[in-house]
Amino acid sequence: MAMSVDGLASGLDTTSLITKLMSVESMPQTALKNKITAQNKAVTAYQSINTKMAALVTASKALTTAGSWGAVKATSSSDAAGVSAGNGAATGSLTFKVDSLAAAHTVTFGGRVTSATDATGSPVITGGTMDILLADGSTTTITPADASLSSVVKKINETPNAAYKAAAVQVSPGQYTLQLTATESGANSAFATAFANGDPGDDVPAALDLGAAAITAQGADAQLTVGTTNTYTITSASNTFTDVIPGVTVTANKVQGASDNPVTVTIGADPAAMATKVQALVDAANAALTEIATQTKKKSGDVAAGPLAGDATMRKLSQDITGAIAGGGADLGSFSKVGIEVDRYGKITFNKDTFNTAYSEDSLGTQALFDSYDNVAHANASTAFNPGWDSAKGVGRKLEALSLIATEGVRLPTDGSSVGAKEGILGGMIKRKNDFIGDLNDRVAQWDSRLEIRRNTLERQFTALETALSSMQQQSSWLAGQINSLPS
Repeated sequence: MAMSVDGLASGLDTTSLITKLMSVESMPQTALKNKITAQNKAVTAYQSINTKMAALVTASKALTTAGSWGAVKATSSSDAAGVSAGNGAATGSLTFKVDSLAAAHTVTFGGRVTSATDATGSPVITGGTMDILLADGSTTTITPADASLSSVVKKINETPNAAYKAAAVQVSPGQYTLQLTATESGANSAFATAFANGDPGDDVPAALDLGAAAITAQGADAQLTVGTTNTYTITSASNTFTDVIPGVTVTANKVQGASDNPVTVTIGADPAAMATKVQALVDAANAALTEIATQTKKKSGDVAAGPLAGDATMRKLSQDITGAIAGGGADLGSFSKVGIEVDRYGKITFNKDTFNTAYSEDSLGTQALFDSYDNVAHANASTAFNPGWDSAKGVGRKLEALSLIATEGVRLPTDGSSVGAKEGILGGMIKRKNDFIGDLNDRVAQWDSRLEIRRNTLERQFTALETALSSMQQQSSWLAGQINSLPS
């Protein structure tokens, strides 16, 4: 920019004049910048609505995906046994008594040493190596750091897949020996089986100088006696009994006596767990409605309009959400049967008591009001739900379809194998807004160049004005001097 000193000849504040003129000249650019600000606010608003609609997708799928209606509740009548059930577990009950708990096979050696750490005075092996049993029934050779009991214990416990864990036990003051406990409980662990086969060369560490091994705890299975008449037994190598009923796990906690009441475990449908999922769906739908209302609100008094005021697409999306509820499930009937309604303020409500009653009385009918749909035939269609193509009937399916169309977009059977998912409504609007913002930024940049040229032109013009005025003033002064020098 050219350097100048304001008004040397004219007395004008040329810098201020140029600034004001440029303010007028830049009004079109300022309008573009304001438009960019408004468009950015609109993008943020669309993104916020998209986030709420994506949450609605998640909440809807929690009620429409395979196995989503398999929530069960497992209870036990006694602390003698616990019970757990996975989603989709078979319902029913089982009555039994806990006869025995699983035990890990344990042996202790008859020999004693006076120190667990003295390899010289109290060695427990000769030759430096020893063979130990592995869980698969084979053996491996290990080399402890020295011949002391503690080194032998350490090396056994460091061996991968060993059939037992070792411990140095003090049987009396200053008297130590080795104890081995099977890593796996049950009557058929490798350690217990080796002893049962009477093969001491395999079941205890070879080269160990601690005498004979004696069983201090016999490996045993846990056992349940099922029923009260015509009973039968179930055994397990651990205290955990898997799939006693499909999907149900029973854990034996303590042995029961003859006078103890049998344990009854019951697995039934869990309305409370399903009601929580339904509440999450309703909350997600209301959150989306609230967000749309906030972003599209009109100016009212001192309250500014939302960035998407007048957006017909967003208003329709809001109407689609409430319409999905108010329209019911076609031949399935009103969703009020499962506690879902739209109040007079446009808010979706959920009555848990109504839902729990409906689910307890007719779980399949209740499920149908959430995940039912009618397949619309087409050569490329499948039996799986095609959002935007198949006719959604259940409230979960209806909200799933419209929220997917709004966010991710869907691929229709008619699109053909080479066509990917359609663009989501919100994603498309965000993309178009960002493209428009990019175009506006280009136009702002063009105005930057144009305004710079205009500023330089004004500065040159005012500089020329000052130069011309200065020259005229100099000429005027010279003429005045000449006139004054003439004889009177």
